[in-house]
Amino acid sequence: MIDKTPGEIIKAVQAAGVIGAGGGGFPTYIKLNTRVDTVIANGSECEPLLASDKTLLKENPGLVIQGLQYAMIATGAKTGFIAIKAHYKDIAAALTKVLPPDGSIRLHFLENYYPAGDEFLTVYDVTRRIIPEGGLPLHVGVMVSNVLSLAQVAHAVAGKPVTERPVTVAGSVKQPQVIIVPIGTPYKDLIDMAGGTLNSTDVIIDGGPMMGTIVTDLDQGIAKTTSGVIALPEDHFIVNMQRTTISRMVKKSKAACCQCFRCSDLCPRNLLGHALYPHMTMRTIDYNQSEPTEHITSAFLCSQCGVCELVACDFMMLSPRKVYAEYKKLLTARGIKNPHHRSDINIVPELEFRKVSLPTVIKKLGISQYVKNTPFSGYRNVARVRIPLDRHTGAPALSTVAPGQKVKIGDVIAASPPGKTGTIYHASITGTVTEIAGTWIEICG
Repeated sequence: MIDKTPGEIIKAVQAAGVIGAGGGGFPTYIKLNTRVDTVIANGSECEPLLASDKTLLKENPGLVIQGLQYAMIATGAKTGFIAIKAHYKDIAAALTKVLPPDGSIRLHFLENYYPAGDEFLTVYDVTRRIIPEGGLPLHVGVMVSNVLSLAQVAHAVAGKPVTERPVTVAGSVKQPQVIIVPIGTPYKDLIDMAGGTLNSTDVIIDGGPMMGTIVTDLDQGIAKTTSGVIALPEDHFIVNMQRTTISRMVKKSKAACCQCFRCSDLCPRNLLGHALYPHMTMRTIDYNQSEPTEHITSAFLCSQCGVCELVACDFMMLSPRKVYAEYKKLLTARGIKNPHHRSDINIVPELEFRKVSLPTVIKKLGISQYVKNTPFSGYRNVARVRIPLDRHTGAPALSTVAPGQKVKIGDVIAASPPGKTGTIYHASITGTVTEIAGTWIEICG
């Protein structure tokens, strides 16, 4: 029996520092402070190699369901769904055993495609509602939350802040596995826990191979949003694409873009009916069109999923994604806001036939040899953490502790300024604050 009010749930979640653990990092208490009719727990984990969410659902399905129930109470939703891939048979069995008997929460089975976890696609798949251009699930009466975030909501209501998370360590490592570690665990420590890399020059990526980013300092710590730490050879296709600068990409586009349409044909947002045409945006570069046009301002509609770059244009190796990111940065700097807000949109009829299966993505990325069993190895403590204070949506958190100060697990160490969108950070180990930089706090146990 849950006897918490919406206000009590939202207050507890804010105090616990819960944010979108799937990568977005949006403060969860803000999401909960809305009115919707449906809440979707996103458990698709569509990025190749990652298994953190799957491990959570298998090991502790009841915690996720409890968090989903709290989210439904907070938002007033009467219906809840847990969206997972249809072939997750063991996870479906674990969840079915603990589903509420009243039918308020149901399982929804997704196809094995990328990016099934994109909330726009998830909402359409589950409810057949299409989120407007530049919109949010809220605009169609839905809230979507990563399953780990919901588990953390359940912990928050019980008084436990976010101090740890499961992380998949995979790729070019000797012992791929899923580990629960304190927030701020150095990347180097995680690689060591997995037995080290297969090659001394391997590059480390925070996140999955499609949307992750290269880690430049292995002494820095993982964030609340770090679902995976992936190692890849330094000459790998994914690494080469990430290291290509925007200036080089512009030159390559002028020379190599043949306007084949593949990037637009496979773009997930285009398939939902949004006015996003990557091949047309690449043409604006080729013809030196520098003034904002609809194919430039459409950068605000790009989800940065990487399909255009890593799947559609894997031969020419061009990156509409990188171009969109640069255009969005330049437009924002000029004070230009998203002008795309159409709601009278329909899906492209070929949507079901243009979904890119995960096996195809794995083959295109050249990571088949890294698809291995990733056993769960439980909780691992560390002697030192560097907790990042800016890896969330909103204003960076500011330190509330000083060097030399003793802290215990769960003590508040930083918070975003009052009145600003942001979150709270807590000590993830017991020890002494040894260093405070602009964007992180180091604690040694």
